[in-house]
Amino acid sequence: MSYTSRHKILIVDDAETNVAVIKDYLAKDYDVISANNGNDALELVKTEKPDLILLDVIMPVLDGFKVCKIIKHDYKMDFIPVVMLTALTSKEDHHRGIEVGADDFLKKPVEKFELEKKITSLLRIKDQHDILLKDRNKAYDYLDYVGVLIAVLDTDCRLVHINKKGAELLGYKRNNIINRPWIELFVAHDNIDHVTENYDNLKKGLIKQYEYHEYTIITSTGKQRLYKWYDSILTDENNKIYGIVISGEDITDKKIAEIKLQEYADQLKRSNDLKDLFTDILRHDLLNPAGLVMSFTEFLGETKLDEKQQHMLKNIKTSNLKLIELIESAAHLAKFESMERIELNRVNLASILNDCTNNYLLDMKNKRMSVEFLFKGNYPSLANPVIERVFSNLLSNAIKYSNNDSVIKISIEDLGEKWKVGIVDQGDGIPDKDKNTVFERFKRLHKDNIRGSGIGLAIVKRIVELHNEKVWVADNPEGKGSIFWLTLKKA
Repeated sequence: MSYTSRHKILIVDDAETNVAVIKDYLAKDYDVISANNGNDALELVKTEKPDLILLDVIMPVLDGFKVCKIIKHDYKMDFIPVVMLTALTSKEDHHRGIEVGADDFLKKPVEKFELEKKITSLLRIKDQHDILLKDRNKAYDYLDYVGVLIAVLDTDCRLVHINKKGAELLGYKRNNIINRPWIELFVAHDNIDHVTENYDNLKKGLIKQYEYHEYTIITSTGKQRLYKWYDSILTDENNKIYGIVISGEDITDKKIAEIKLQEYADQLKRSNDLKDLFTDILRHDLLNPAGLVMSFTEFLGETKLDEKQQHMLKNIKTSNLKLIELIESAAHLAKFESMERIELNRVNLASILNDCTNNYLLDMKNKRMSVEFLFKGNYPSLANPVIERVFSNLLSNAIKYSNNDSVIKISIEDLGEKWKVGIVDQGDGIPDKDKNTVFERFKRLHKDNIRGSGIGLAIVKRIVELHNEKVWVADNPEGKGSIFWLTLKKA
């Protein structure tokens, strides 16, 4: 009802004089309609929807008590205030009026002042009721747009309201399931005891509101769907519970997906375990014959061989060393890829880089190469000892792919919370199109005079990733060649 419109009042009395008097009292402030018998009054209630009814008690055919009972109970219009106009003063008459739903009584003949006060008071209550009803309907309308099932149950767990989406999910029309028993009609048989106990405990305060739980419901087609539920209780101004709000989300497909995902994860773990076992066995079985080949080549090297035989023996020895390196690298890569985390300790980057460089002094001497350190002092960092393999692989590549008589430069830059390590070579460089793929396993840029497995940089990337850091390659800013960068946290 709008605040700007006038209230409509229905007067029901078979005495025209009484109707005329009351109309005269009210016409200035209200829209007044009238009926002189009960049947006409009921028709006007349906069509005109008055805001208040002044109802005479003693009338032919249908007396005021019967009319009031029909309006309040049969028409379900209990929110329309009904004032009984009566000359009867006995307690029995008043009790009967209360039983049929009368809101107040006025004794005939009606006094204007008393009539206006009662009407004002009752209309104020009705206006508040209408506002609450309107707000409730707005809330119900809003719930229709929510993508989950939301319903209101009374204290006996009968369905008072359900949103449009909820009815669609259940496969019913709303009007066909309102006032039906929720647990009996919708809850899967093997869940009934659990759900009944859960809602009883919720009303008793033994479990918290909005506490997550799951149970299965049955749709109109007989299908069972698993729902995730959050419940809360409804209380009146006296803190008395009058209902439960339930909110449910269908998680059937999600639960099936989770089960499948867990099964896949278990299979993957078994596969990883088998892969690790296979890698260990494969490494052991391959290194044994490779070791025998190495022993035989060393033994043959001590015998007298002609020039051609020495050349062949050298090739065998070189190929066997490459095979051993490949086996070891593949085993290390498999190990690192199966790891999820590593322990970080305080290390000195300067010491690690110096030690790694010393391991390659002979290789650099053979190519008449030198190394230049562009840093001094200590560089405390958080790293795992396997970081040494990163620097070894990068230095090994720098020596392999650089020309004779070139210089390898190693730098450490301060980035605030991190160190940035750079290793610069003077090789042929890496094309831009290959810079992002060069760290992939078995991805090796073609270079005729150099052989490699393509695993070294994949190991570098994985170890750096285990440190939660980054590694990348760029062109040498000072000319020919490449610079490999990586970051590490400061200690």
